[in-house]
Amino acid sequence: MDEQQPKSAQRHISDRVHRLANSSTQQYHALADLMTEKCEAIPTRFIRRSVGIVATTAAFSVPVAAQATQEAGDVMCSSGLGPVITLAFGMITMGMFLLAAFRGAMAWLKMGSARSDKKKEGRDAARGAVITFCGAWFFPLFAVILDKAGVSTLSCVNFANIM
Repeated sequence: MDEQQPKSAQRHISDRVHRLANSSTQQYHALADLMTEKCEAIPTRFIRRSVGIVATTAAFSVPVAAQATQEAGDVMCSSGLGPVITLAFGMITMGMFLLAAFRGAMAWLKMGSARSDKKKEGRDAARGAVITFCGAWFFPLFAVILDKAGVSTLSCVNFANIM
């Protein structure tokens, strides 16, 4: 059986595709070689020195930072700023929870509509309510992180006397 030769138009397209693929591969390898040369141009001794300087600075600055945060925590409690910050974070958190509930209720009402554009607005509003609810957790978590870092905010407040 004799094989069919591709038509000249098919052969022309096939040759163009092969040339394009080959040139793209060559460009890729040229860029990869260039990046390899640039990355190897930095001597490793500079990298080792930089890591050594950063490690030494971090090792000697930890006690100073710990002393500074202890002083900051004492100032926060003695000046009354810690309870004020805790109260502000609590109020913002409660406000965001209420806003999330309101947005969720409005989304529920819009999703009950018969019109498709109102339903889409309802789904978007529900997404916004979920995002607001998740964002409300940022403030109490930030207060806990500050407290664990040594800047007393929550530990200044005696929650046993509130009730």
